[in-house]
Amino acid sequence: MAEDSQIRALLKAWLDYIKVENLSNAKVEADESEHPNIWDSLVNLVGDKLLIDESLFKNIKQQFKNSQKKVQTELPSIAVAFPQLYEIESNRRQFRPLFTINVSPIFEGNYRTSGWDLTQYEFQPVIPNLMQWYGLEEEAAESLVTREGLKVFLETTFNRPFKTLQDFMGLIEIPPFPVRSKLLPYLLDFDYTPFNYHLKKDFQKISEQSYFQWTRAGHPAYEYLFGQPKPHQHEVLFLGAFPNSQPDDYQAQALKHSQSYPITAVIGPPGNGKTTLLLHKIAQQVVSRAVELATTGQDRSNLTVVTSTNNFAVKNVEKILASNLTSDRFYLSGGSRDLVDSQVLPSLQAALDWLTKETFNHDEWSSAQQQLLAGVQQIESYKKQDEDELQQKSADEQLLEELCQDIQSVESAIKTFELQPSSPLEYSRDYSKFPVEAYQQIGQHLDSARRSLPTEDYWQNKSKNDFWFVKLLQLIKRFWHSITKTSPHHVLKRLHKQIEMPILATLATPFPFQIPLTTESLIAAAQSVEELLKEASNWQQQQNTVDSTSQQQESLQQQLNNLITRRGEVESRLATYPTKDFYSRFYSELHSLQVELFELSWQFQQEEARRRKDEVVASIRTYIALLNGEWEAYRQLSANWRNIYRDISLLFPVFLCTLHSIRSLLPYPDSGCIDQAIIDEAGQIPPHQVFPVLVRCNRALIVGDPLQLEPVVNLSDQRKEEYRSKSFLEQGLTDADYDRYSPTATTAYHRAAGASGQPQNIGQGIILKYHYRCVPVIADFCSSLCNYGMIIKTEPKASRLGTNLIACNVEGKLENNVNWAEVDAVEALIEELLALGYCLNPTDSLNEIGVISPYRRQVDALTQRLKSRWTNFSKQSIGTVHTFQGGQKSVIIFSTRQCQATDSLWFINRRPNLLNVAVSRARELFILVGDLERISEGGYTRELVEYIKEFGEMR
Repeated sequence: MAEDSQIRALLKAWLDYIKVENLSNAKVEADESEHPNIWDSLVNLVGDKLLIDESLFKNIKQQFKNSQKKVQTELPSIAVAFPQLYEIESNRRQFRPLFTINVSPIFEGNYRTSGWDLTQYEFQPVIPNLMQWYGLEEEAAESLVTREGLKVFLETTFNRPFKTLQDFMGLIEIPPFPVRSKLLPYLLDFDYTPFNYHLKKDFQKISEQSYFQWTRAGHPAYEYLFGQPKPHQHEVLFLGAFPNSQPDDYQAQALKHSQSYPITAVIGPPGNGKTTLLLHKIAQQVVSRAVELATTGQDRSNLTVVTSTNNFAVKNVEKILASNLTSDRFYLSGGSRDLVDSQVLPSLQAALDWLTKETFNHDEWSSAQQQLLAGVQQIESYKKQDEDELQQKSADEQLLEELCQDIQSVESAIKTFELQPSSPLEYSRDYSKFPVEAYQQIGQHLDSARRSLPTEDYWQNKSKNDFWFVKLLQLIKRFWHSITKTSPHHVLKRLHKQIEMPILATLATPFPFQIPLTTESLIAAAQSVEELLKEASNWQQQQNTVDSTSQQQESLQQQLNNLITRRGEVESRLATYPTKDFYSRFYSELHSLQVELFELSWQFQQEEARRRKDEVVASIRTYIALLNGEWEAYRQLSANWRNIYRDISLLFPVFLCTLHSIRSLLPYPDSGCIDQAIIDEAGQIPPHQVFPVLVRCNRALIVGDPLQLEPVVNLSDQRKEEYRSKSFLEQGLTDADYDRYSPTATTAYHRAAGASGQPQNIGQGIILKYHYRCVPVIADFCSSLCNYGMIIKTEPKASRLGTNLIACNVEGKLENNVNWAEVDAVEALIEELLALGYCLNPTDSLNEIGVISPYRRQVDALTQRLKSRWTNFSKQSIGTVHTFQGGQKSVIIFSTRQCQATDSLWFINRRPNLLNVAVSRARELFILVGDLERISEGGYTRELVEYIKEFGEMR
């Protein structure tokens, strides 16, 4: 299917669902004007046939004719219901149908005096009223029999047979006062159901457009339908923070993402600070606009809408804004007619009165601008300082790495020397004091003297029997030596004189030289000196080698010491750098400066309103006129909405209202009229309800929890299947489209997080992991139940009963879907808690008690008993698990109502969501009441009982 066709088919499917929802709406307030939406007279029921007075029929038929003449206008939607059940609130009748039968087709035909058989027309159960007045429980509501027709539905639901619809009306039990009743049928125009009226008009307006401006990548509405969540970026700087508390790492991650991308989906588990996230986003919206205006002179709307279907979530944000801001302006709260009259218009008028009296002072405006820019500059200087430190840190880290490598290299060299085998000791004497020079001189003289000695020839070696002439020759030779003074005697005498001084030099050493007295000793001395000199030389060479090695080792050790010293200096310097980079710590370390930026920005916005006083006054007046229903104001808004919203958001940058009231404050779905949409409790919102807001906005922060309670869908399983077939499959859409987009199959959170529509797939939202509400033993159960991976920031704290978890075994039996034994047990527990100092007063949130149950009938019984016993027990402190989502108490008592084998554990155990919400409402003490043996047969309930058995107290 082409994209445009798919979008139009989805819009039609969502409009179909609104029509079904209107038919199943719990109450319709009677409009007493010229155009009624309730006709409770001139209508009758005979057998199975509806009879209408002809005048009334013609009157309604005329409305159909008038609608048919108008282009792009739907026909009226008329249903019949019976009997007439209504309550009086503020002097207005609120009709509460138990079911509605769509009889619109009869007004397109002719009048029938015989009437119309109602069993032939489409009908829709009104489940909330069946739950409230006839004990229908949610699990039973899902299995209502609707496919076999109206009569079978009535017989199986009310458990009584009847022949005709008229008989049924006479047999049905009437709820007690304050409900008022008449045993008559009535007509109602369910097109005017207040709950969905604005939503329907928005979808009609969007569907009428021939071209969708938002069908482009990057627009929140388009990304919601077809996009996938983008990965978050780390190096993003946001400016501004709300005063109450600094954002944690996971909140900051979401804030960075929401600044960079059109849609940010956030999982906010119970007690994990999602409201804090929303408040910081509001502050950043204010700062972003003011900084751009102060820097460039260009101004644009920063209108932020905080919305949800859960009014408690919206009121919670309003409460914190009111308690932290001193200004009389800043936000407009409420979109219903009553709240517009009582809160929005008075706030606008007060701002108008204030502004008309104000005078512009350029010096004050300029001072506010300069203070704001100085604050921004201060943060920029921290960022620049961090960049410089990062460069220095990077250089130091590189230097440290090089030093470590050098140290390793030197240590390796030293180790190599140490591992080398030492040379064996070759000499028995120490030659360190050997007189080398003296011995060299002695050696030279000894050598010379040895050469000067007369040589002994051959004849010298002859025996005594040799010839006489030999002896003569020897005699002549000795005479010659005597004359020439070359005889051994002369040689030794000369030698003694020559070596006298060197010998003296040896006498004070371990190597004294002995004077040779004979030629034989001379020769021996020469050889001895030569050997000593050689040995001394060898010894010195070896010693030099040893000394060189030692010097190298000493040099290496000194080098190692120097490197270690430098490494220590670098490590000390590195220790002074922040452990996290600027983008990981600016939101915490600079929180006070961020808060100051928010306050300066808000001050500057108000100064800007004074500067542009005439424009802002004109825009506020137009907007007041628009809220008062003046058509000229609608025309002006249509032509000039950008400037009007820009001017109003100078003094009211935040609008607070439910999703059903958006159209009251922002009548047209103009793309961009909201700068930032913040949608809370999106896990409880059907996907179609946020779409008109996304069409209007530039960016959306969608916060929810797919593991808390889902949207309440007041349709039986059979009706859901009929809706799937008619509105999706027969319109060219697929089963995959149904899983991804149908209000009966998914939620706004799943769609924003890009979930596939398959079971257990929750998409890719950013999860807030720090938990701030419950004591650790309670929070740990919820975290393990849902695999949140929460980081518990609370401290252990014993309750006044000592433990934080109690399981009370109560068997009992069911009477009209009530386990009175559990009611008795809850009453006794409250007595015990009150005696220990806990209280029923809802203003004392530190010690307050809350009582919850999954079943409406059990809640009604508990409310009746506890309110009769303690009149000051607030109704807001007793309710179903659904009514408590978003709330918290010090003590929660959970009455399961389970007591017998036939009780169904499926409703509580089909998903972890219900138990997750129930347990996480308790800050310090959770008390489980029920038949523990029966409860332990369920999956998640068994985990709870076993957990309490291990970490709490069993009673």
